[in-house]
Amino acid sequence: MEKLILSRKGFDSSAGYGYSPFDPETGKYIVLPIPEDEAKDSGYTFEELKVINNYLEGMRAANLKELIKDPKMGYSKKSIQVIENSHAHYDPVLGIPPWLKNGPKFGAFGQSEAAAGHLRNNGVGEGSIFLFFSRFKPMKNRVHPLDPRASWTDGAYFLYGWLKVGKVITKENQNELPSAVKEKHPHGSAVDFRNRENNTIYLAADKLFDDHDIPGCGYFPRLTNKLLLSSEAHKNKPSIWKLPSFFHEEEFLPTYLNVPDKLENRWFLCPDESESCFVQTTGRGQEYVSSLKGKSLNWLRSLFDI
Repeated sequence: MEKLILSRKGFDSSAGYGYSPFDPETGKYIVLPIPEDEAKDSGYTFEELKVINNYLEGMRAANLKELIKDPKMGYSKKSIQVIENSHAHYDPVLGIPPWLKNGPKFGAFGQSEAAAGHLRNNGVGEGSIFLFFSRFKPMKNRVHPLDPRASWTDGAYFLYGWLKVGKVITKENQNELPSAVKEKHPHGSAVDFRNRENNTIYLAADKLFDDHDIPGCGYFPRLTNKLLLSSEAHKNKPSIWKLPSFFHEEEFLPTYLNVPDKLENRWFLCPDESESCFVQTTGRGQEYVSSLKGKSLNWLRSLFDI
């Protein structure tokens, strides 16, 4: 059975010591990849990933390293220190994003260890669709103090991209991995398949839907209210989400949010007639796996206005 996965990727408080930036006035954003724990011979450094100048208004940076060092972006000394000589764990790859001049053009997402086992054990395979989300923090001085968006001082979680699985690559069939993915994806080398337990790469399908020419992977052009996960009623508690009410139904309950003895405390304000409800998400949840059919498929299509 095909699955819908909400997958958290990008800078956060423990991997990067900050959050990715967005401009609340325009909805434009940049997803910052997390720093690699170990030096690698392949892939990209933050300096090698070239940014389109002024992509976010007022931003002056030639690459991701300069962006993080820009005082206007407000990153901590810890963030600046950790990316100084680090490679970027550039994953997922959803084609070249609109904010970069360079980078890999393929579509692929890698996972390993327990997280990959979680995906496998919950039936994630060909035809399943990942919706990637991250926490984004407004740029400094980009909202009027009286604008409601100004109160997102701790950032908010938004969906930012997608990938439909066209093929699953594991240790057993790693010879089927395209050469570009082997060379540039942080899970793509022979060493990764040898040393990472459960190392898995999900290659993007050609199309997201059979009846529309939406590519199998990509980035949403703007962060909009439709893509907002964090509850506006609980500002500065970004881990409380407002979701369509069908996610509270037994057949759609996402993994990690479906523990029976915690349902009553985790989910709230979910009356039968309501179109939405609230949920306290897990602190370190990476992959929330749900069913992809009926109501969830219709909701997914609505994100693309179809």
